[in-house]
Amino acid sequence: MLGIVQVHINGDEIMAFEQDARKNFPEWPQLDEDDYAAVKSVLDSGNLWCGAPAVHKGENVWAFLEEFAEFCGAKHCIAVTNGTHAIEVALMALGVGLGDEVIVSDYTFVASGSAVVGVNAVPIFCDIRPDTFNMDESLIESLITDRTKAIVPVHLGGMPCDMERIMEIAREHDLAVVEDCAHSHGSRYKGKHLGNFGDCGTFSFQASKVLTAGEGGAIMCNDDDLAEKIYSVSDCGRKKGEYFYDHFRYGSNYRLGEFQAALLRSQLRKLKEWQNGLRNANADKLRTMLDEIDGITCQSKLLGTESVGQYVFPFKFDPAVSPVSKALFYEKLNDAGIPTDDCYPPLHGLQCFKEMRGLKGIDYSKANWGGKKSDDVNFPVVTSIFNHSVEFPQELLLVRDEEDLAYIAKVVAGIMAGK
Repeated sequence: MLGIVQVHINGDEIMAFEQDARKNFPEWPQLDEDDYAAVKSVLDSGNLWCGAPAVHKGENVWAFLEEFAEFCGAKHCIAVTNGTHAIEVALMALGVGLGDEVIVSDYTFVASGSAVVGVNAVPIFCDIRPDTFNMDESLIESLITDRTKAIVPVHLGGMPCDMERIMEIAREHDLAVVEDCAHSHGSRYKGKHLGNFGDCGTFSFQASKVLTAGEGGAIMCNDDDLAEKIYSVSDCGRKKGEYFYDHFRYGSNYRLGEFQAALLRSQLRKLKEWQNGLRNANADKLRTMLDEIDGITCQSKLLGTESVGQYVFPFKFDPAVSPVSKALFYEKLNDAGIPTDDCYPPLHGLQCFKEMRGLKGIDYSKANWGGKKSDDVNFPVVTSIFNHSVEFPQELLLVRDEEDLAYIAKVVAGIMAGK
């Protein structure tokens, strides 16, 4: 599979090159006859949308809600159009809105922050831990003001945040918690799947995700009243059991389609049967190999981590040891036939935030970003991690031969040794 990789440092494009290395490793997504049959079954049925809870048109959406909720150990699942909308719908259902502040990890895809902007609230960016690359829970209380209404911890690569401490802080300050689980399908921490610690958890099924239908999203929760609000917001303000053309609150059409749900059901079976186990086993082996290389440190697991979604496999290199820059590190990996993914640029430095290009009528002046407040010096850990880290894509972890992992470690060791 041919792809374009762009390597950035400090928000500036350093290198963009065609990457043919992925041809040497498993492709993503993994599609088989079951997936084609699932999509064809929707066409054959003639029911291209789900309908309503009381009157089903198609059955795949409703079946997927039950199957994914069971997989995640959650009471309720509401499917939506994508992972960005999942965060927006969750925040709206929790009453987050005009001028409210929401604390978000600074190291994530733009959607974690833009979804906050999308509900007329103000994201506040939290620097990350140098070990897990996740939100630094020790900094959260310093960011809380009388305007703070919620926290959005992001489980980068499916690696759990310290949800016990985050929830302690949230309860003490009466804050809602929306776990961004876009990378976390299959992640378990201290006996629970991620998404079950906060008020709700949001998932993405975008094309590159561990569970994918090209697009799509879902929201998990265990509270009956909140689940009703989430559903209502996602389906035009309707209520389950009420007349189809009655609308009880502001909502929009965030419904998932039957094609995506049918494909997700087929993909979920593969995730449960072999992909999640293989990803975790290979990630543990690769982590052990890479951590033995002088100057290389992999993303750390918190004590109590039982399973990781492994959407990506990130590691950092010590610039005092490495003879090459980040851009050359990527180039050498690609030259050696090893696929890579670019790391997310920290949110504080993105142009939309640095230049305060938000929504009309919203006061962003008290945010901890924009202008000089977006300088990297104010976010030292995430800046260092981004400038000195590399990510492998999830499909690299689906190899069947341990020698492939050993080859990756050998190449990384060679790069660090200047070979």
